[in-house]
Amino acid sequence: MKLLRNTLLETFVTVVECGGFSDAQYALGVTQSAISIRIRDLETSLGYRICERGRGGFRLTERGEIAYQKARDILRSARDFDAELLELRNTIAGDLRIGIVDAIDSLPSLKLVNALQRFLARPNEVRIEIVVASPMDLTQQLISGELNAAVAPFRSQVPELEYSELCSEEHRLYCAQGHPLFNEPDSEISLEAIGQYQLCQRSYDMLVSPDLGSPEPKAVVANMEAMAMLIETGHFLGPLPTHFARRRVEEGKFREIKNSQMRWNSAFYLATRRVHVLRHAVELFAQDLQHACDSQDEPQP
Repeated sequence: MKLLRNTLLETFVTVVECGGFSDAQYALGVTQSAISIRIRDLETSLGYRICERGRGGFRLTERGEIAYQKARDILRSARDFDAELLELRNTIAGDLRIGIVDAIDSLPSLKLVNALQRFLARPNEVRIEIVVASPMDLTQQLISGELNAAVAPFRSQVPELEYSELCSEEHRLYCAQGHPLFNEPDSEISLEAIGQYQLCQRSYDMLVSPDLGSPEPKAVVANMEAMAMLIETGHFLGPLPTHFARRRVEEGKFREIKNSQMRWNSAFYLATRRVHVLRHAVELFAQDLQHACDSQDEPQP
């Protein structure tokens, strides 16, 4: 049910997010000519052009960029409004916007799939959206209201949000075949030896102390996949979650640098906004996730 429906704004936002009219026609279920008419009608109402379309492709004008941000926020607020009214008849409805960090699907103690299965088993009219971003970006999106909940190792916590600890994630230092330390005996790998080689670290979580060697890492990445790729070149040492590195270690591609000072644990938290109307859907998801993480059952493969 859409009580505050605005077809022109919905069309505009969909076109932007699809990158043009061609893909938007499938998302909206209308022809490109119908989309063109709606965009023209919106521009007529606004009194200025919001996008350029033609042989050069689709792109937003400067005013269109601002209009898109505001239209997206308005539509999100409208969906939240609809959900809050529907909840008066005990219906689980609205958007459930969840943020996560990358490479958590193999973390055994974070049973996000189990939680979603439990949540979706209830009759509901919920539209789920999952966003992958860094903890810093997730924090900003929670504060702005773009997200309802987020799961990440929030090392820097802010007073605007509430945090509930879910589980922890082990990290170790790794190198790959071709690296000078790959075939060295563990007994020969001292902190001094480690400090001679280039480090790769995540931009949002510098696990390895700069005191180990150079104060600046030689490579910085935004996610685990990029970290693993650079380690695999044989030019870098880098910290990875043990669950994420396990397959590469078992295949003989990676090797853990076994030093007690090269081991870390990151606590994972569920974060939600402290001051807001916490809809029933968000409350239920939080309960389901906490229940799944607290469960002693084996995680699903």
